[in-house]
Amino acid sequence: MSLEEIHADIDRLWPKHLRETRELLRIPSVSMTGEGIEETAQRLLEIVSAMGAKAKLFRAAKDSHPVVGGLIDVGADKTVIVYGMYDVMPVGDLDAWDHPPFGAKIVERKPYGKVLINRGVCNSKAAMMGSLLAIRTMKDRDELPMNVHLILEGEEELGGPSLPGYIRKNRAKLSKADAAFSFDYGENANGVPVICLGVKGDVYMDLTVKGSDRGGPTKEIHSSDAVLVESPVWRLVHAISTMVDENQDPAIDGIWDEVAAPTDEDIALVKKLARKFDPENYMKELDVNRFKVKGSREKILRKYLFEPSVNIAGIYAGYIEEGGKTVLPESAMAKMDIRLVPNMTIDGTRKRVKEHLRRRGFTDVKIEHHTDYGWSKVSVNEDVSQASIETARYHGKEPEVWPLSAGSAPFDMFDQYLGVPWTCSGLGFAGRAHAPNEFAVVRGMKEFEKSVATLFHKYAERSS
Repeated sequence: MSLEEIHADIDRLWPKHLRETRELLRIPSVSMTGEGIEETAQRLLEIVSAMGAKAKLFRAAKDSHPVVGGLIDVGADKTVIVYGMYDVMPVGDLDAWDHPPFGAKIVERKPYGKVLINRGVCNSKAAMMGSLLAIRTMKDRDELPMNVHLILEGEEELGGPSLPGYIRKNRAKLSKADAAFSFDYGENANGVPVICLGVKGDVYMDLTVKGSDRGGPTKEIHSSDAVLVESPVWRLVHAISTMVDENQDPAIDGIWDEVAAPTDEDIALVKKLARKFDPENYMKELDVNRFKVKGSREKILRKYLFEPSVNIAGIYAGYIEEGGKTVLPESAMAKMDIRLVPNMTIDGTRKRVKEHLRRRGFTDVKIEHHTDYGWSKVSVNEDVSQASIETARYHGKEPEVWPLSAGSAPFDMFDQYLGVPWTCSGLGFAGRAHAPNEFAVVRGMKEFEKSVATLFHKYAERSS
């Protein structure tokens, strides 16, 4: 078994692989509108079935976007789960795109060279396809070292409502897997692979106040009557302002009770990260002028990774168009997300929000919950974590190992529910996820496929 030969195959097949990836990217798969979802799911079903997978489409409900699930059984002793997402965000402002958002156009861009521009090429449809092509390359050589459960979902951008149902239905066989892989373009702009051992959870909710619930306006009225009539907008603003302190840190009653302190392993990893972490550079990446946190680089990282946050994602009320219109709106709504860290729970956080508002008399604030993610975390000492580190080094790169990511993903379904350790890694660089002109560096896309094959073999060697 030779990794070099597999990598040589990927080099030889790369024009075909790139063409197949572009073909898939050109099919829209916007989960929020459903555009192209069914066509993409059917195409993926064809692709994985041709690879020998016993694959089916799973729907949690009649109108759900399907999960493409199936097993490639090569008779190996070890079995892994490979998770991917095929849905993408809406295009947004079409005029802000330099090229058609589903044109999969390749252009020159400094300092990267050739880049592929398309919605979903960064997050994360292209990486999903690249991982399938790497698996196919190994299987075609009879050198796929492990059986593979494929789980490809089309609702990640909606919070993954169908994924738990699929995993629950298949729990008996999935829980026997030895590890789970999620592959993505994992290098930063400096070419350093970033390996995250965990993700924060995310509780997302809509908070709504209607004037009619307290005898206020049932429809929009003139703002001159605000001297007499209570505003639901001010009511909502006062309610959500109690949920943070003056530093905008969480102030929901009891929210800190479940927060676990970072472990010795976490602290050791943070100390190592702090040596290279550049707050000024990260501010530039975020296009902000300052952080609300002051202190050492280690202090900033510890807060960033191990503390929860309460965020207003959007707030809507009344007249928001150009010009003036003096009105008192009949309702107000805020979309909020709370990031969870170990050992916070989704149910516990929801209850704390409700009780916090009740104690302050805001029983008229209606809360609508959406699909939420729990936190997830694996040890750096797991074979799957060490195999990811070895993979980066095999390709001549020293990775940054982060104990946690500030972002969220549905990986709690693996370690928390199935008891299966996971990793998320891969070479290659991509950018502008969710934004116009989303891109991936073409040469990195090829190296990504090679890194998938390398990780398969490094993990198989460690776990044999």
